[in-house]
Amino acid sequence: MSVTLPGYSPTPSYASLPLPNEDTVEYTPRAGRSIVISGNLTKQWRDVTVIFKNQDESSGSPTYGRNSSVYGEIGLEHSEKILKISLKLEGHVHRSSSDCGSIVQKVVEEHRVLWDHAKSGRCPSVVGFAVAFPTTFKDQDRVYRLPPTYDAVCLGSPLMVIKCGYNLCITITKTRKSRIAFWKTVSKTYPTHIIFRPRTRPARPILEDPTFISTFKIAPSEWHQMVVPIPVRRRATVEPIACHFVIPSVQTFCLSEDIPFHVQLCGPLDSLRQFYGAVPPSEQPEPTKKPRRRAHAAVIRVYLARQIYVEVNGRHSWRTLTTGEGKLRPIPPVASCTHLEDLPEVAVDWEGEVRCKSDVTSGSFNIRNLVVKDFIICAVTPANARTSALLPVQHAHPIRLVTDGWTEQDVGHPQDR
Repeated sequence: MSVTLPGYSPTPSYASLPLPNEDTVEYTPRAGRSIVISGNLTKQWRDVTVIFKNQDESSGSPTYGRNSSVYGEIGLEHSEKILKISLKLEGHVHRSSSDCGSIVQKVVEEHRVLWDHAKSGRCPSVVGFAVAFPTTFKDQDRVYRLPPTYDAVCLGSPLMVIKCGYNLCITITKTRKSRIAFWKTVSKTYPTHIIFRPRTRPARPILEDPTFISTFKIAPSEWHQMVVPIPVRRRATVEPIACHFVIPSVQTFCLSEDIPFHVQLCGPLDSLRQFYGAVPPSEQPEPTKKPRRRAHAAVIRVYLARQIYVEVNGRHSWRTLTTGEGKLRPIPPVASCTHLEDLPEVAVDWEGEVRCKSDVTSGSFNIRNLVVKDFIICAVTPANARTSALLPVQHAHPIRLVTDGWTEQDVGHPQDR
């Protein structure tokens, strides 16, 4: 028995971009393919050439990430005189402070014997090598992730110097050709500085439209709000002001991307006038009198700061460095904001972005004796801070800085561009 299927309407056409009469409700970019670097980086000495595979040829040092392997080839001249070739991957953390000395901690030490004349005969002119970066190291029975390559010099008292560095050392042992030499063999080490930069990305993206005003009502969960009260002095006649500081709720940001933020000051009109150092209309000077001069204007500053904590020989030191300055733009009030004197509270808004400086190449990390943390700070200073009834205040909120964004625009899916 044959059954005839009913007729079906054609499948509707779909597109990744909305039509003129459509809106995007939710958007999740598709992950793109990662870029594979296929260049070679060469380090050359008089009779030895070391080639590092899959490296950026314009970089000064080989760079590797988490779970990476350092591999390449060694080109040798006069290989018939070589007795042994060994390799060592080492990593050290140097911590020093001017008031409590210095200490060097070893975090990586991997040894390999690449070639031995006693076991393999004559040495070839090209020898390959490969050694993997360990993911962790142990310190006092606790396991920590390997720290990235990091350098910091903190001036002041005490002077602090921190350096996390990695090196690949190739040692070649040869026979001596001089008959009058007391030693029949000689060893020479060829070191190469290596950059260890473990890659990390946020768990989710920031909104495509990073402005708070246009997205707060439709996606409130995408923002994290902090309320910082601006206190007043004793016996002050004005009321405190509330500072609302808003950042994306993911709180994990790429080093090379902008971090959007929103700042709002909310309070009585008299308090805001005191904050700006403005003179009420009833207190305006007469035209014949010299107007009062405002010594210092009100300042609202948003910036990134990095706190470095170091323990050396049982003593603790820390320092805070500015790693990025924000750019603020005032948001004009809505047209209905008239007769402000009749309102119980008045709000003034700013929006802007802040980004790390270009010399910041690594995120935060913690290896017990060395802790690096990042913060986004909102600092509010009223006009004429020494005489104002309002007090300066700043709020530091911890964030995490990572090496990569949630999506890489250059390697994304073709239909998402």
